[in-house]
Amino acid sequence: MSTIDSTDFVPVGTGQTVFTVDEPIEGPLQWLDSPQAVMDFVRSGAVKDTIVLVRGGTTTFLTPALTAGVKGVLTLQGAPSSHLGILSREYGIPCIMGVTFERGMRSARGEIIPADGARIRLDVSSAPQGHVLIEPGAPEAGADAPTAAPAMDAETMAQIQLLLEKFGGEVPHGSAGDKEFRAARITTDVLDLTDASVQRAMTDAEVDDLSKYAGWNMWDCLAARATEGESGLIPRQEYESISFVQIWQRYPEILRFISGEIGADGVVDLGAAARREIGTKANLLHAWALGFGVAFGRGVALELGATADRPEDLRTAYEFQRRLYKGAWGDGPMFTSMREYRAPLLGDEWLTRFQDEKTDLSDPDQRRLFQLFSASTEMLGFLLHFDNRSGLSDSGPYPTADGGFMIVRDHFLTDNDVYQWGHVAGDELPFAVTQAMFFKPDAPLELQLVDIGTLFTEPANYLKYLTGAAVYARDTWDTPIGDIRLLDDAELRTIQQRCDAGSGRLYPHIAAMSRREKIMAGLKVYYADFLLPFARGAGLWDRIVAEFDFFELDPVTSQAYYDLVGDGRAAEMIPRLFLTGAGFPPLPAAAPKPDAAHFPALHVLALRGVATELPGDTAALEAADLVASTPGGYLLTEAGTAGHAALLADERAGLADGALDAAYERFLAANGPFKGLCSAWQSADADARFELLGQLEDLVDRIKPAIRRTADVLPRFAPYGERLTAACEAAVGGDHDMVLSPSKDSVHTIWMELHEDLLVTQGITREQEGSY
Repeated sequence: MSTIDSTDFVPVGTGQTVFTVDEPIEGPLQWLDSPQAVMDFVRSGAVKDTIVLVRGGTTTFLTPALTAGVKGVLTLQGAPSSHLGILSREYGIPCIMGVTFERGMRSARGEIIPADGARIRLDVSSAPQGHVLIEPGAPEAGADAPTAAPAMDAETMAQIQLLLEKFGGEVPHGSAGDKEFRAARITTDVLDLTDASVQRAMTDAEVDDLSKYAGWNMWDCLAARATEGESGLIPRQEYESISFVQIWQRYPEILRFISGEIGADGVVDLGAAARREIGTKANLLHAWALGFGVAFGRGVALELGATADRPEDLRTAYEFQRRLYKGAWGDGPMFTSMREYRAPLLGDEWLTRFQDEKTDLSDPDQRRLFQLFSASTEMLGFLLHFDNRSGLSDSGPYPTADGGFMIVRDHFLTDNDVYQWGHVAGDELPFAVTQAMFFKPDAPLELQLVDIGTLFTEPANYLKYLTGAAVYARDTWDTPIGDIRLLDDAELRTIQQRCDAGSGRLYPHIAAMSRREKIMAGLKVYYADFLLPFARGAGLWDRIVAEFDFFELDPVTSQAYYDLVGDGRAAEMIPRLFLTGAGFPPLPAAAPKPDAAHFPALHVLALRGVATELPGDTAALEAADLVASTPGGYLLTEAGTAGHAALLADERAGLADGALDAAYERFLAANGPFKGLCSAWQSADADARFELLGQLEDLVDRIKPAIRRTADVLPRFAPYGERLTAACEAAVGGDHDMVLSPSKDSVHTIWMELHEDLLVTQGITREQEGSY
């Protein structure tokens, strides 16, 4: 039950509580919307008394404020399972995420936020909902102040919310979802690991089953991240999308090389390091990311039309991944989601050592030292790895004799031979620190250790049950197990202080990078890190770097950069592909060709991914297993994807050579100016937008002849002209959302769909077009 006391404060907003605290938190508010604003705020000296408000739900943007001990955190975007939620718990900083404010001032983007300096109160005494209250008389913007357009309309928001709660609008999270998904959709034994199965080649049916499960599993782990929004420091969705393409292009040949050098049993032994060692990146997260990174990269590349499909490359990645998991688990289910979200990997010799060497944390000062150490090392790990979880890995829970449990957590602090920016943080830190943490809950606590090696609990604040810990350092990635050392209080303080200082140096260093430099650095982390521990373990890393020219970008990746970043497609594409499972398409297969009358509906879904309405007979489409109706909209089934490809190939075969060339070239001539207009629109004031609307009318008029010429050959293109005219007229008439809004049939939405349709109809890839 919430304990709002509004006698001297009045409600102003609600969001999601990260962890509960009985007492209210009060202080002046400070809005931070840029890295420079964060750094200036920390230098102001007011950190410990101030509650900060930020736009996105990512961690690294707030690094200096968190390490300096800000009093509280509010975000406009994000969820408690995000990186920032994790770190706020570690630091013990009260936090409410995804807050919607009822009134206040306006940010530069028109968002409603309380005024800087207004005194606010956070009520986080209950979950999931937290409340924000504000002192009476706080400044508010007038009724005529510009307001940001809603990110999406109510119907779209409802669809997204459903897709966050249920995969494809149907299958839930957790063990119930795992059992339901496997029972309904998995037809082979590919998810069960045996000696025989990891020695032979996978069948096509097994590859497709693992892809299906990968879609649900990635969604299960990461769906909440779709709400995190932008970082403000690191363009993560941009670097992730490009990294996946690079991984798809380069990993398969390298995985074949490693397997050829050490054999299938050697790969199994690489995975077994997770059972033998602490402070190793040869863990479940990296085994998960290596295989699914290739698979998802294939999905991104095929979505872009950047490459042809290569089924054997996908098979190679999955076979390598299954062998790693065989080493980690032995026989049995492949993922923690199939094991009730438990990953007790380490052997008894480690567990006994941890028990013998643990420090009791009943003393408040001792507990605070450990809490600061844990938070500071975790923060630096996130920052070094460009705001992703490669710097963190949990195993457990391990039951303890007193009825409690233990979690073993690795934080990776440096790898300066690979990540050159790590030198800025310092060269004196160990490669990894490992915390064996002992808990004894006195109330029900649900534990879930997901496949990306991160513990989540319900209620979220499991740290209040911490009773003891043993902490170790591994100085280098290959420090012998016998030389991993227990840390005393003095070393804990030293490492904690060095991490804070290192984060303080690394943050402005990253902030000063250009956007492309940040994206390329993030790409390097994903691309190198998922492979690195296994290549090192095989003794082949140096050869791979030299003989495969490992750090060179593949030409397909270079082209994808401009498509994903220049067009801004990454922020739309990545959440959509993993929320719907479309990032793991099935292998191409010969299938009966569907009725040509179904092509318009199949084509709509092929272009958009999901749609609430379809042309034609939807009942017949469902009966033919071509589409699946979910509460979130219609999706293509595997048969629908294959059927669309077959019908599209038939249509393409019926076109005379060069039939669309002239119209296509006319479209391209207007495409560059249109993208320039879209970029200018986002920062334009009212006067500039008036001029831009005139240019928009001209551009729409310029491509209408191209649409008519295309429709002369393929009549299905004719509606594009009608839709563009209607959208443009609405925009000129005052509905400015109809210029760019992704949630409406805006000019930009229609234009992008037309462009994609022209490409797929002609069988042209983005690489061939050279589209930027």
